[in-house]
Amino acid sequence: MTLPEANKSLDNIVKEMTGHFQGEMMVKLGVEAKRLIFDRVHDTGIDAKGNKYASYSTKPTLVGDKTFAFKFASQALLGSKSKRKKLEWRTVKGKHLAILPGGYEKIRQLQNRQINHVDFSVTQRMWQDINVIKSTNNSVTIGAKEDLNKKKLSGNTARKGDILDLNKKEIDELKHTYGLSVLNIFKQNGL
Repeated sequence: MTLPEANKSLDNIVKEMTGHFQGEMMVKLGVEAKRLIFDRVHDTGIDAKGNKYASYSTKPTLVGDKTFAFKFASQALLGSKSKRKKLEWRTVKGKHLAILPGGYEKIRQLQNRQINHVDFSVTQRMWQDINVIKSTNNSVTIGAKEDLNKKKLSGNTARKGDILDLNKKEIDELKHTYGLSVLNIFKQNGL
């Protein structure tokens, strides 16, 4: 390769890396970061620091028909007079609610959800809504888009810590992915 050819290749590389490529790469990194975080949290219940999230509450809680995301769970607990008779009841702000021993953990069990670790998902709606919400040529932000899911994410974060943090292994994996993309630009330009 001659010096003018090398200069032209380097100019092409600079153009690709400072223009559209950079913004696209940040979006790809954000999407991949979300996938890595979801896989870790959903599959293991481990935060970015390597600690298990605190278990689901087993403190008795008040429930009504609308507590449950799935009708079958409500029916299993409240679906007949004989079932309702077995429960202790309270009236709160005009609403008749049952006291459920076993707390939120029991609510999850009734909805056929795992209780071995905290995964921040009953319906998956919050996780499905988390995506890239902002990107520039040198940064990307992931978060929830819909107001309800923003509230869920904010509440979960307040109770359990920053759910969307990356751990060192995930950061290294993203750096590796980014490095391979840059290397491909060099290869495409003959360097």
